Amino acid sequence: MHTTVEFPAFGLGTNKVGGHNLFKDLNDEDGFAVIEQALADGVTLFDTAYIYGKGRSEEIIGEVLQRTRARSHVLIATKAAQDPANDWRPNNSPAFLTQAVDDALRRLKTDTIDLFYIHFPDATTPKDEAVAALAKLKQAGKIRAIGVSNFSLA
Repeated sequence: MHTTVEFPAFGLGTNKVGGHNLFKDLNDEDGFAVIEQALADGVTLFDTAYIYGKGRSEEIIGEVLQRTRARSHVLIATKAAQDPANDWRPNNSPAFLTQAVDDALRRLKTDTIDLFYIHFPDATTPKDEAVAALAKLKQAGKIRAIGVSNFSLA
């Protein structure tokens, strides 16, 4: 599957923006400030994930981009796999991934995600079925590029 999206070599990982479940003593005000400063410094790629604060990182990024009207100037990469309905174990089923993309779009306050990754593989979903679900979302214009994270080369 081909994409014409070009990503910069440098981006900002945002697991400490809203990632209250991953790090102690975080506060949202600092998260907002980090995203605002990154924009001021010319960062054009923000990488986030559902598991970073169980959606809070995506919400903070979405709020800042909406308020600053910077969405058209940046790329957003996000990912999902951890399923709260399955004790946070990875889920790559087409239904889960489709819902994860729709939920991320809402939290990010955008119509399109530039890069959507499957965050972790699961043990049961055939990878071609997972990618086929994302390909449908790409054809629908909800995502522009598809990736995987934490997968082995095999």
